[in-house]
Amino acid sequence: MNLSNLNKNQKNAVEKIGLPVLVFAGAGSGKTRVLTYKIAYLINEIGLPPENILAVTFTNKAAQEMKSRVFELVDKDISGINIGTFHSISASILRREIHLLGYSNSFTIYDQQDSRSLVKKVMKNLDLDLKQIEPKSIQIRISNAKNSLQSVDYFKNFTDNFSDKKFYEIYKSYQEELKKCDSLDFDDLLLLPLKLFKEFPDRLEKYRDKFQYVLVDEYQDTNKPQFEFIYSLSHKHKNIFVVGDDDQSIYGWRGADISNILNFREAFGESHIEKLEQNYRSTNNILQAAWSVVSKNTNRSDKKLWTENGSGELINLIESFDDRHEAKQIYSKVLSFKDNLNQVAILYRTNSQSRIIEDRLRVGGIPYQIIGGVKFYDRKEIKDILAYIRFLVNSNDSISFDRVINFPPRGIGNTTVSRINEYYNQSSKSYIEALNNLDEIKLGQKQKSSIKDFLKVISGYQLKINNEKGSEIVKSLISDLKIENYYLKQKTDDAIDRWNNIQEFINGIEEYEINNPSSNLVDYLEEVSLLTDIDKWNDSENKVTLMTVHSSKGLEFDNIIIAGLEDGLFPIIRTFEDDNIEEERRLFYVALTRAKKVVNISYAKSRRQFGGAPTLSNKSRFINEIPKDIINFNLINGENDYKIDKYNINRKFESKTNEQIQVNAIVEHKVFGKGKVLKIEGSGENSKLTIKFYNNVVKKLIFKYANLKLIEG
Repeated sequence: MNLSNLNKNQKNAVEKIGLPVLVFAGAGSGKTRVLTYKIAYLINEIGLPPENILAVTFTNKAAQEMKSRVFELVDKDISGINIGTFHSISASILRREIHLLGYSNSFTIYDQQDSRSLVKKVMKNLDLDLKQIEPKSIQIRISNAKNSLQSVDYFKNFTDNFSDKKFYEIYKSYQEELKKCDSLDFDDLLLLPLKLFKEFPDRLEKYRDKFQYVLVDEYQDTNKPQFEFIYSLSHKHKNIFVVGDDDQSIYGWRGADISNILNFREAFGESHIEKLEQNYRSTNNILQAAWSVVSKNTNRSDKKLWTENGSGELINLIESFDDRHEAKQIYSKVLSFKDNLNQVAILYRTNSQSRIIEDRLRVGGIPYQIIGGVKFYDRKEIKDILAYIRFLVNSNDSISFDRVINFPPRGIGNTTVSRINEYYNQSSKSYIEALNNLDEIKLGQKQKSSIKDFLKVISGYQLKINNEKGSEIVKSLISDLKIENYYLKQKTDDAIDRWNNIQEFINGIEEYEINNPSSNLVDYLEEVSLLTDIDKWNDSENKVTLMTVHSSKGLEFDNIIIAGLEDGLFPIIRTFEDDNIEEERRLFYVALTRAKKVVNISYAKSRRQFGGAPTLSNKSRFINEIPKDIINFNLINGENDYKIDKYNINRKFESKTNEQIQVNAIVEHKVFGKGKVLKIEGSGENSKLTIKFYNNVVKKLIFKYANLKLIEG
């Protein structure tokens, strides 16, 4: 096999056989090339059958790219090769084996929205106040527990305080309800294979024999369940090859454990470690900036990227008066790249930052796409149709039942649904069986008639699942339900858009069937459940891409603009409390290394937060960690004619000066509440006030934007 396209270190990694291999692959160092060449080498040179290879990554997009590259390098049929995401590989195992754990092979996969709906339902069943205990926080805590391999029983003994006791009750009921619904959440997809391997050792041996060589992409992002999955399959034969970069470990908040990559040798024993430090993507100035920041971290492997691409442009620093001015300056920057908008990405720390930038781009007629907005499959009208399909294949799915029973409206209210659910919960019947016993449920005749009509439709289509194409079933179902009439009779643009989205959804099913001719509706539901935003990203259209830094990982652009580089925003304020500044540095490192040619870093001196008045901002400490000699400061205050007041014409202030407000005065802010003035800098309407509010939050505010009410002074 010709390996001349690889550099020395890449070639060493590919040819190393007989030991576990860890490849530290820096940003832009060709990790995908190494992975694909390794797979091809195993097939072409070692003679390993494709079906005995397992390669896992984190996005469908990365998996598809890997498959296509391997196909180009191998002359043999590789249709049997196992390349996919952790979740898709786990799902495929469970489809074959989950009956051993008491589930059906047509189980439903709940997305985040469905999972949260189930948490709410469980909490209502437990008579808990959703205002006192937020379902979202409970869902996050359950997910964190699962990612830490903490089962329900783990919390059994932590019930001394009210919060822990209630969490245990909710977590326990949530898992019981999932089981009864014959459903799994995203985290269960990772946990249940471990349960399967533990309780049925013969199945573990089966998959160890099948997956004789295991490869892992983005290994630094693995959490505890993912590590245990990989370890279970590979620690016996030690044929494991992992690629990752600890400097790009940015998902600690969702359970990723950086120690998995840093302690690889401790886990797998004698290993070969290879470092890929030559960068093929970025200029030297970009790499120098990135390294200068990330090298401040102590919990990292020793490596430094280098390139033959030349110095390139300096890092452009953009200073703005406020967030509106920042959006204007970003727009001006984008204009200079208008012929290659698909090579421009605007990155930010939080999704909320996008709105003001979007507004400016929209006004200026700049086309853009957002990664991380409302996903197509999360739209209400699409969730409704998906719920019907899910209920057809799994009539125990309570979340789907709740969603479809009165859509389109058929006169079945919440009271009726509650009575049906109560009967369902007390029986061992499926919803279909429960609905066939309406006489045992206290319902009005009108409601019974509507439910019988609903049941007739569902039962009829359930008979068709195994005999007709999924797309035909869905089209016919939508027609019988008169969903088109439901939307079009509303005669609103929103309703028409929703109907158009449903038609696009049907097109998607038909397209899936063309690409997967032996598939069924269960297969399609799984495909949709495992999609991520980035899987649908398209760089062929001439549009600017807007996304969070987290979403940008794995992508590259000629030109990058990083917005909102202020302490408290990037790095995010909670890192000061959690002492997790190192992950924020890694996140900034990821942002910088998305760029091939040009990096613009931007901050605003003041920014509106929580819908309130502008508060003073300090530029991010990360800016100060970049050497000054590679920063272009020429854009600082580049628009002296900018008038900050023009965006505040309608603001009314208590006074034009701050003469009435002195140090120690008690004031009230409409967002932060009451507080005490600790310090005043300057005079007049542009003076800066340091205020300690009663919740112990200290803010610096510009007087003329603060709209303070003097309480006493």
